[in-house]
Amino acid sequence: MISDKILTSSLPSSSNINSFISKIDFSDSYEITLKKDDDIKNIYLKLLLNSPKLVKYLMLLRNKIMSLFGFKTEIINSNNIKDIQVGNKVGFFNIYFINEHEIIAGEEDKHLDFLVSFYKRDTTLIVTTLVKYNNIFGKIYMTFVKPFHKIVVKNMLKNLK
Repeated sequence: MISDKILTSSLPSSSNINSFISKIDFSDSYEITLKKDDDIKNIYLKLLLNSPKLVKYLMLLRNKIMSLFGFKTEIINSNNIKDIQVGNKVGFFNIYFINEHEIIAGEEDKHLDFLVSFYKRDTTLIVTTLVKYNNIFGKIYMTFVKPFHKIVVKNMLKNLK
């Protein structure tokens, strides 16, 4: 379904994600070329269902540690495309916006808010993460998470098949 090359990218100008966040303290974008055209909901579901073991382990570790500090850790597993609707939580993400090109999902927490845009332009998938720190704990958390975040996103994109 994809080529093996993951590139650093930028948020597409037609993305709707900026409507959902008031301030950006951290951002990154990665893109990959899809070998086969697919619906954005199918791509989103495949990203969540086909997480590599490394990603699953890192998320489990993160959730165990962060639950001690009051961060949200709930994950809703679903393999049903009908669940991908605005207002639902699928995986680690609440879904805020869907159109034919983009799904915007994320989580609001007392320590930080994050959003992820899954944006499909022709045969390119661009995944952009935006984070807003709500207090010092959110900033400290991101200091530790940033190196792993890059690994997680790239591994999820590589594992998209």
